[in-house]
Amino acid sequence: MRVSIPLDLCLLALIVSSGCYTSPESAPEETVSHLIVLLQDPSPDMRRTSALSLGKIATPRAADSLVEHVQDADALVRQYCAWALGNLGEEMPVAAIPRLIKLLSDPDPEVARTAGQAIGKSGAAVAVPPLLNLLSTNNPVARLAAVEALAWLEAPGAYSGLVATLQDSHASIRQAALAALGELGDQRAVPLLEARLRADADVGVRSEAAYRLGKLGDERSLGPLRSAIEEQNEDQRVKRWAKWAIAQLSGPGAPESTTGRVP
Repeated sequence: MRVSIPLDLCLLALIVSSGCYTSPESAPEETVSHLIVLLQDPSPDMRRTSALSLGKIATPRAADSLVEHVQDADALVRQYCAWALGNLGEEMPVAAIPRLIKLLSDPDPEVARTAGQAIGKSGAAVAVPPLLNLLSTNNPVARLAAVEALAWLEAPGAYSGLVATLQDSHASIRQAALAALGELGDQRAVPLLEARLRADADVGVRSEAAYRLGKLGDERSLGPLRSAIEEQNEDQRVKRWAKWAIAQLSGPGAPESTTGRVP
């Protein structure tokens, strides 16, 4: 999320320059009204700062305007509107979900991922079916954003779809699917994690598998984790996470716990 603008300074400068200055004594409702108006400003900078500021305030009153502008011509405006909606959490209107789902296919990956996080923060169960449908799209950006949204939602009904996604050709999507399965806490995923630790071609995926085994595995996972450590050609990142996982599964005082944590 590329939110690096100093909000207070930008907001003050832009509101003053637009003739919408609000004194410190003015009611918060008046400030929100000004910011909503600024979402329609011709200047992308003004719209960006308005969306950021509304996200910081996080008032449901701005939700309808934010939903309208998630399709703004400017990528950062779309991203910041999605971020602002996500900050509403469960107060996000259900009407925002279809608009955010569309953003998961946005040409800008940051917009797509921010929209996915916003959907996840909403806790909206109605988002699960369309997110699962996106797992089979040809757009890898949309697939990744959908998996990350499902991880946020922690929806048990997503288990089968996430398992299928472990076969994705993109390593980042396989890794995200492992993380999402880990968030579900479903013990059925343990053998899948072990299989990915043993055989996935990507270091990031194998590292994720080792980490998730440390959270979700049991004593039966110790064998695959030790094998990863003993494998001569294994990447050091995978070995560090495997050692950490063994320490978690072995319990305090067990010999394996002397391997230490991953920095």
